[in-house]
Amino acid sequence: MKHYEAIGIIETQYFTVALEMLDQVTKTAAVEFLSSKNDLGGKLVSIIVGGSISDVSVAIEQAQYVNSLKQSHPLKNAVMITNPSPEILKFVIPKEQQIKEEQAKLIEEEINNE
Repeated sequence: MKHYEAIGIIETQYFTVALEMLDQVTKTAAVEFLSSKNDLGGKLVSIIVGGSISDVSVAIEQAQYVNSLKQSHPLKNAVMITNPSPEILKFVIPKEQQIKEEQAKLIEEEINNE
C-alpha cells in the first residue's frame, strides 16, 4: 500500500460544496484524492486526501478558504493526520483500490526480477 506523509480529512455539508472544495484542494496542492463518504443523503460529506505534510496543510487551508466564501459556512471539520498508520489507510482507502495497488506492485516486482 502506498505510504503518505499525511492525510487530510475535510468534512462539510452538502455534496456540491464537497466537490467544489475537492476541486480547489486538488488544484492548489499536490494531494491525491483517496476516498469520500456521504452521510445523510449527501448532506454531510467527508473527503480524504493524501500527500506530503506541506501539501495536505495547504489543502486544508484551501478548504477553509472556500468555506469562508460561503454564507452558510458549511465546513464542519478539517484535520490533518501526519504519518498515518497503515491500519488507518486500510480503513480510508477503498478495498478495490488496495487490490489494484497490490497487483501493480507485484507486476512491477516481476518486471524488475526478469
